[in-house]
Amino acid sequence: MSRIAKAAVSIMVLSGAFIPTIATAQRAGDMTIGVMAGVNYAKVTQDPESGEVTFHWKPGFVGGGFLGVQVNDWFSIEPQALFSQKGTKVQGTGSNSSLEGGVRINYIEVPVLGKFWIPVSDTQVRPFVFVGPEIEFKVSCSAEGVILAVTGSEDCDKTEVIKIKTTDFGGTAGAGVQFNVGAKVVRIDARYTLGFTNINDSGDNREIKNRAFAATVGLGFPLGR
Repeated sequence: MSRIAKAAVSIMVLSGAFIPTIATAQRAGDMTIGVMAGVNYAKVTQDPESGEVTFHWKPGFVGGGFLGVQVNDWFSIEPQALFSQKGTKVQGTGSNSSLEGGVRINYIEVPVLGKFWIPVSDTQVRPFVFVGPEIEFKVSCSAEGVILAVTGSEDCDKTEVIKIKTTDFGGTAGAGVQFNVGAKVVRIDARYTLGFTNINDSGDNREIKNRAFAATVGLGFPLGR
């Protein structure tokens, strides 16, 4: 099964788990479907740390869709399906100071968020915080620049030292604010994603994990109202 197919199956399974809640919410008119896009700032951490290279934040795109299911006045469940560009910049140190480049890892990212709405007097503005697990499916990985015996750009799976596992499990948490704009909603959020999986598949003892900050803007369309 391809990585994209696995991601699609996971989305359907996760959606199926919430069918009773979704049906109740739809009767109450408390569902919102929408799109979102923004920027990732990602890097990896390595244990044990390398004395030859350092890792720095690398910007990338993140975007996709979401389905918000309002459970009550203060809590909702929101599965998302996102295309997320992660990876890291790599800088050589010491005798390897000429090494410079990056690793780009593209994922299909599926977070399932619990969203807690903060009550305020203005009903047109709704701040929120959220937290939840996520699974990521690697779509592609490339090494760029002059790093770790790779010159130019090359698929990670074709290198000897940069092999990345096909899935990553993690958690995400953040906060944002939603505005009612006519029959639509506009929202802004910021989040931090922490990878729990050692994504190193190179066969050595390095433990490598994903980290990312993201800021997104979304446009939602309430259903059944």
